[in-house]
Amino acid sequence: MIFGNLFFKTKEQKNGKIEKEKSFQTKLKEDEKISKIISGEKSMQEFEQKEVTLFYVEELHKEQVRVKHLQELAKYQLPIKAKIPGDERSYFTVIEKVVSIKGEYAVLVKEFENPKYKESLKPGTVVSFEYSDTAGKYSFDARYKGVYKTSLVFSFPQKIERKSGRSAYRVKVDPNEPIDVIIELKDGITFQGRIFDINEYGAGIDVEIPKDKVKMLELVKLAFRVPTKEGQKKHEWAMVSAKGEIRFIGDSEQKKTRLGIQFTEISDDDRKNIREYWLMRQRQELRRKLEYES
Repeated sequence: MIFGNLFFKTKEQKNGKIEKEKSFQTKLKEDEKISKIISGEKSMQEFEQKEVTLFYVEELHKEQVRVKHLQELAKYQLPIKAKIPGDERSYFTVIEKVVSIKGEYAVLVKEFENPKYKESLKPGTVVSFEYSDTAGKYSFDARYKGVYKTSLVFSFPQKIERKSGRSAYRVKVDPNEPIDVIIELKDGITFQGRIFDINEYGAGIDVEIPKDKVKMLELVKLAFRVPTKEGQKKHEWAMVSAKGEIRFIGDSEQKKTRLGIQFTEISDDDRKNIREYWLMRQRQELRRKLEYES
C-alpha cells in the first residue's frame, strides 16, 4: 500500500497569531500534502483481478466499489464531461486520484482546459459528471470544494448512476486508421468488412453484401488487427480472432450492410487488446474535444 502524509492546511497572519485555515478556498503551500492516498499497489492489484465484478451496476451502491471504480477511471485517464449549473458549456477533464481527507474521501480532478469555467464554478457548486466505460454510460454529482495545486477538489460521489440502457458502450474506429476484418460464415463462405465501432464484447461491421445473405443469430468467425498504442505501424497491430453471433442487420451511412456482432468466444489476451484500443480511442477523443474547447 502506498501511503503519504497528505492533508490540507494553510496559514495566515491575524492579530499577531497564525491561524489554521479550515476551508479549501485559500492558497496551499507547494510542500503541503493531502491525507493518505487510497489507491495503493495491493488494493489496485486486487481490483484488477475483480475488474468485471466491480463494474457491475448493482455493486456501485457500495462505497468501496465506487472508490475502486473511480481509481480505475484515473488509472486509464478516461475522459469525463463536466456540466456546471447555469453554464451552457461542457468541460472535459480526467480524474487524477481518489484521496482521503481526515477520514473522508475526495476526488482530485484535472483542471478544465477552458478557463471560462472559473466564471461559474464556485465553492459549494454541485457539478454533474458523465463518462463511459465498457459497461455503459454513467453519471454522478459532486460538490466543488476548491483548488489544490493544479487540481480541482470535489466531494466523493454518494452514488453513481447508469444513464445508458445499452449494456456496453462502443468507441468509433478512427477513419484515418480503418480496421478491416475477415468474416467467415458457418458454411465456410468468407468476405471482408470494415469495423465501424467496437468494444471488448462486440463490434459493428460494415460489409458489401446484401442483407439477405446473412441471418440473425448466425454464428461467424472473425479475424482482424487493432492498434494498442498510438503511433503503431500496421504490421505491429495486435491480431484478434473471435467467434460471434449476428445480433443486428441494418443499413450503414454508405449504403452498405451493417452487422452487429456479439463476441461469444474470445481469448483473454484478445479481449485485453481490444480494451487497450478502446482506452486509446477514448484518450484521443478527449484530446480532440479539449482542442475544440480551447
